[in-house]
Amino acid sequence: MRLEKGLVRASLFSAVGLFASSSLSAAPLWSDNSISLLQGNNHVDFYSESSEQSVITLEHVSGYVWGGVFFFIDRTEKQDVPAGVDSDTTYGEISPDLSLSYLTGYDFKIASIKDVQIATTYEFGGQMDNYLYGIGVDWDLPLFNRFSSKLYYVDNDFTKSDIQLTLTWGYSLPLESVEISFDGYLDWSSARSDHQNELHFNPQLLVNVSPYIGLTNSKLEIGFEYSYWHNKYGVAALTDESVFSLMAKYHL
Repeated sequence: MRLEKGLVRASLFSAVGLFASSSLSAAPLWSDNSISLLQGNNHVDFYSESSEQSVITLEHVSGYVWGGVFFFIDRTEKQDVPAGVDSDTTYGEISPDLSLSYLTGYDFKIASIKDVQIATTYEFGGQMDNYLYGIGVDWDLPLFNRFSSKLYYVDNDFTKSDIQLTLTWGYSLPLESVEISFDGYLDWSSARSDHQNELHFNPQLLVNVSPYIGLTNSKLEIGFEYSYWHNKYGVAALTDESVFSLMAKYHL
């Protein structure tokens, strides 16, 4: 059974990867690369309800005529961990999406819908490998620079498979004198017999300080990130996490 699931995973991601790679020689329509630093206290973990953690994140996002790619990798440093617990952890996601408008030649732009996509994600960290595949919708909503919703079937490595709903958004506050962005995501996953349903709300409020420090060919943003996590890791015994972290994000 595990071998069959592995073949399905490999086939799906190979198909998306091969299709995307056929167009990668063309320049992206847009792209962004960044490195960010987070510093926050009161993170909930199995060993503590008030863990101090620092996170360095490398992030890439790009759009093509065939769809887009999102990738990030987190390196987390945890303070005051007990013996036997890793103080440094790595987690990442790779998310190639394939536009059905491009694939079929049919224009899916209807009302507030901009496009419909085949959505895929590979989650990795430690010894975990999770595979997500489903359908995504890009929305054209007033005031938002971007808004998307994705519904995944999640092939979990260590727990029973479940369903995940992901919302992501980007919004710029309508101010002339200063550039302030409000971006983020919300993940909700369903419960199974071996884990609880899970909700993670993770917005960021950042101010572009580049004009004030003389940066012209790049961008530096300063602000904070908020994390609310209900049933973290799908474990009901963990206290809900509510953390404000200081954040600096440099766009390369």
